[in-house]
Amino acid sequence: MYNIFKNMELPPSNISIDHTNRIPARELSTLLKVSGLLASTMNLAEVLRISIESAAELLELDTGAIYTLENNTLYLGATIPPLPLQFPEELRFADLNQHPHIQQAVITHAPVYLEDARKAQLSPAEKIIVDSRRLISILYFPLVLKESAIGTFILGTTQRIRKFSNEEIDLCHTLSYQVSLAIANAQLFQKSQQAIQELTQGYDDMLLAWSRVLDMRDHVTDEHTHRAAVLTVTLARKMGVPESELGHIRRGALLHDIGKMGIPDAILQKPFMLTGEEQVVMQSHPVLAYRLLSQISYLSPAVDIPYCHHEKWDGTGYPRGLKGEEIPLAARIFAVVDVYDALTSDRPYRPAWSKEQATAYLQEQSGKHFYPEAVCAFLELIED
Repeated sequence: MYNIFKNMELPPSNISIDHTNRIPARELSTLLKVSGLLASTMNLAEVLRISIESAAELLELDTGAIYTLENNTLYLGATIPPLPLQFPEELRFADLNQHPHIQQAVITHAPVYLEDARKAQLSPAEKIIVDSRRLISILYFPLVLKESAIGTFILGTTQRIRKFSNEEIDLCHTLSYQVSLAIANAQLFQKSQQAIQELTQGYDDMLLAWSRVLDMRDHVTDEHTHRAAVLTVTLARKMGVPESELGHIRRGALLHDIGKMGIPDAILQKPFMLTGEEQVVMQSHPVLAYRLLSQISYLSPAVDIPYCHHEKWDGTGYPRGLKGEEIPLAARIFAVVDVYDALTSDRPYRPAWSKEQATAYLQEQSGKHFYPEAVCAFLELIED
């Protein structure tokens, strides 16, 4: 094992050196291409794949691997050539202490070179990798960012012994800086996306709880809202609504009656027919929903269903008397699902309708209450 190559002075890793005046045109072109590729993605797996392929191309080597390092654990990110399917899963991550050559590169922030791994003293974990990949000469090169090692790439030969020149080590330094920065950016992006996803899930769980409370307050205890939300998303997807909008549609469906929080219990839970004045109060709940949700940036994109699900295709609905395509698509879709699920569920004031009765009603009201295309797509959906 050699930590410092014979007749070679390696610059300290914490010193920035401009090597471009010594990099040949082909290698410089490759580095520029790599820089562009790394800047074009925030996907960590893609960054790691580009990185190890580029390192192997620069040094004209036939095999390599790149690891990220977190809390003394090495995570295998990508290899060239790709790993066989039967490659042991336990070898995709490892304890840094079981890989002394990688450990030395990480600690010293300097490359470590094995001229002939077949004759070198290896740990059991290292020997498994060397034997399985049939490695001969190996270069371990640390990935360092802000004086901290965040990983390493390993490059090697499988046919012959290979030594590396000063210029090649300079190339590795230049490439490792680019790769380290790209990995750090991708990891930061990945963590931020995970945090956003967890926050979004937390919000959505809260919305689901709200919807169940609203159902109980409105004497709907059979999870009508949750069922209607699932069906609405399924129907919207069937009708070609982009995936990016389905989350807003689901939230809108869950909160479609959120405005009823502002309706007095004496009206909301009245067991008899409402008076004219009470009808006016009841029909104000979509406006109350709009006033509430439009003030919350996370929920404002979901306001179409709570605000417009009582509008009718022929313009006789409320609260604004919208007609035809004036009604937002999400509300047109939800109206079909909402009415069908309500009709086929038991209510305190009536038993559930049969599927045949409910579908006949949807067909009869197509073009009147409901958007015809939504009715057609929904009937196909429940038939399937």
